Order: sequence, then structure tokens, then C-alpha cells
Amino acid sequence: MPDLQLNIEGPIIKKEWLLASASVLLTVVAALALLRWLAPQLLGVPVDLQLVQASETIPPFFENAFREQDLATGGLLLHDPYTNTRFRPLLPASGVSGPHDLLGFRNSGVPNRAATVVIGDSQTYGFGEPFANNWPSQMAGLLRQEDTPVYSMAVGGWGAVQYLDMFSKAVWLKPHTVIIAFYTGNDPLESFATAYGNQHWESLRVDPALDRSDAPEVAPMLSVEDAWQARFSDGIRIAFTPRGRLTVNDTDEPAVRAGYAIMAEVARRAGALARQHDIALIFTVIPTRELVYTEKVAQAQLNPPGTYRRLVEMERVNIETLAGIIRSIAGVRYVDLVRPLQTAALSDAPLYPRMWDGHPGKAGYLVIAGTLASALDQADTLAQAQ
Repeated sequence: MPDLQLNIEGPIIKKEWLLASASVLLTVVAALALLRWLAPQLLGVPVDLQLVQASETIPPFFENAFREQDLATGGLLLHDPYTNTRFRPLLPASGVSGPHDLLGFRNSGVPNRAATVVIGDSQTYGFGEPFANNWPSQMAGLLRQEDTPVYSMAVGGWGAVQYLDMFSKAVWLKPHTVIIAFYTGNDPLESFATAYGNQHWESLRVDPALDRSDAPEVAPMLSVEDAWQARFSDGIRIAFTPRGRLTVNDTDEPAVRAGYAIMAEVARRAGALARQHDIALIFTVIPTRELVYTEKVAQAQLNPPGTYRRLVEMERVNIETLAGIIRSIAGVRYVDLVRPLQTAALSDAPLYPRMWDGHPGKAGYLVIAGTLASALDQADTLAQAQ
């Protein structure tokens, strides 16, 4: 019996010895690895050689921040897998574009924090005007903000999908307020094209029965054949292009209906994100020139073509419907720009100084800036009173 017991315990003792040895070995290896990371000089590894290997999971930061192909390009637009396009960074200022900061947005630089962030497309970027004349710059001059700036995150050709994407980035600037400016001149179909054409945004495909090919063809906005040239007694002359704008606002088209539905869904998701980060969120809609001048056209007793009449009627309904949805979102505010712009258009102020261009000039941008600055000042006064 003693011999039998000894034979049983032998393998057990050997197994326990192996386990103990393995545990010691693993402890030593872990300790050396920790020592190599925290104090490499003790192992003879110079500190400045710790990060000599590129990682497949962590991209090199500065090489991506200062991309040679971005900085050396002669164009304005760059491709992006999520936003489709973005603007070239560090672009010098010219009469109609720039300056661009390192992120490609039209600012003098990227702040650590921004009191107000504005997000939009070329109407917010301010195409055709110097930097000081676009509405974010003019609004900054009207606001009582001395310590933190207004920061613009606007790129021409963007739509509601990109606005939502940029809002998720804007929260890192810790803004008090974010203003998202839709534009009825092209946002509905651009939002549709991005959601249905970019797999990354498939969650915004509000109608699964549609696909990218359902988008209608938009007539060229500067087509002479489709233009209606209006002349007013005060000297204002505008070449309206209602056919192209009507295509973007014609809700008889399923893709246009889906585009406006995407804009509404973006407003809901942005509202939820704003509540999560305690940000005051304002939405506004910049209308087309055609809708801005509809009252002036009526007062002048001009006879616009049927496409103009149909456009302004459908666009008005689309804006009112979208505004109603936005006003129903908890914690979100809607600021109307249609009435202030229509009122300003009744004067002889050149809101759109370039006859063929749908982008406002300095006077038009000032109306937008003043309306939004007043809304922000009222909100600040109310908050202080509470």
C-alpha cells in the first residue's frame, strides 16, 4: 500500500511544480514588458526609440493632419469616404473663398473652444464673398461674445447628412450653441444622394423601397434657356432659375419626399445629441432667391412663368412642414429666415448682387446674420433672467 500511494502522489507533485514554474515565468515576462514600457532605459533601450514602428491600428497623427496630397492640390474639393467631399485645408484667403483652417473650414484657425458653431453648405460658407462678408463672420461681429469665437463648419455641396456628422464633431469644441442651416435650393436631393449613395449612412434611408437611381435629374442652375430674367423699377435685376430649384422641391418626386424626411430625421437625431451634451441647438432654413423675392415680384406685378409659381408654393409648404417638425423636438429652436429676407428684398438693397448666382451678397448675408444674432441674444437674455 505505501508503494501504491507514492506512485499516485508523484505525478501530482510534478504537475504542481510545472504550474508554479509557468506562473513564475509569466510573471517575469510581464514584469519585463512593463519595465520596457515604463522605464526602457533600465533595459538599455533608449527612450526616443520606443515608437519607431508604425501601427496598423493607430495612424500616424501628423502625417494625417498634414497630408501632402491635400496641401499640394490645386483644387478646392477633396474626396472623403464619409462626407463624400471636403475642402482643401490651409487655403489662403481670396475674394471669393478662404481662408481655410487645418480642417478645411473657412476660419482663421481652429479654436480650443467655440461659443457658437455654425454648420451648413455654401450658403453658410459664403461663396462669392470675402470672408468678412459671409453670415457667420457678420454674426460674430454682432454678438456680445468677446472671449470665444464663432466657428464655421460649412462646405459647399454638403447636405443634412454631413451636418449631422459635423455636429457629432462640434461637441468636442464645447459650444454653448450650435446653429444648423438647411438650404432648400439643393439640400433635399443632396441629402438623399448621400444617404442612398454612401453605405456608411444607410441608417438614414427613410424609405427602403428607394435607391440612389430614384433621384430626378436636376436642370443646370445657370441654364440660359430655363432662366427668367426679372427687372424691378429700383434697378434690381435677377436671373431666376426656377426649373432646377423646382426639381429639388417637388414633393411629387419620391426622392424629394425622402430628402425632406432625411432632413427631419437629422433634426431629431441632432436634437437628441444636443440634449446629451447640454447644447442649445438652433435650426434655420435658408430659402432660394425665388422664394425671397416672391413678394417683390407680386408688388411689381410681374408675370413669372409657371415653374416659378409652382416652386415658391411648394418650397413654402416644404419649409413650413419642416419647421413644424423641428419645433416639436424637445430643446430645439427654429429661427425663421424667410420673412426677414422677403422684407429686406422689398427695398433696393442688392441682397443677391450677382445676377446669375443663388448665393447672397454682403447685404443678404447681413440679414441672415442679424436675424440669428438677435435670436442668440434673446436666448442669452432669457437664460440670464432665469
